[in-house]
Amino acid sequence: MNDSNTQLPLGFRKGWSLAFAVTTGLVLLAACPPFISAGMRGVVMELFSSVCHQLEGRSPHFNNISLGVCHRCFGTYLGLPAAVLVFGSVRGAWPFNSKTAPLFLLMMVLPAVVDWGGDVVGLWQNNPTSRIITGAIMGLGAGYFLVAALVDWCTESITKKSKLPSRTE
Repeated sequence: MNDSNTQLPLGFRKGWSLAFAVTTGLVLLAACPPFISAGMRGVVMELFSSVCHQLEGRSPHFNNISLGVCHRCFGTYLGLPAAVLVFGSVRGAWPFNSKTAPLFLLMMVLPAVVDWGGDVVGLWQNNPTSRIITGAIMGLGAGYFLVAALVDWCTESITKKSKLPSRTE
């Protein structure tokens, strides 16, 4: 068992840092439209339009200006860096195998499907809070797999570099 004072391997630290930077950057980019010029806002909105419907009534606003994504997408983006923090706090624990990983991901998406589906068939009306929470649950699941993949990638890159022959002649 790792002592909490034991330094994590370089691949872990680099992958974790990359994941945290990228996911935090996505949150900041999605949240920036109310705080930037109209021209830049148009660029950011266009960027996110390929992944989000951006409906006015289903999007968070600040000073009457919509964020770059809807409530559920914003919740998803918020969940990504939260998952990176969880991954780091458990020092990369990986409780999944080929059978449990798909089930875990399905369970992370299911609350959003139920929230959306109940609204569509008229059982209830979802709201900004339910959309942000169910999006965050999806983001937590996806983010955990994302940071694990980036840590593995960085670890492999460092391992391959260390196995290269030296150029001393």
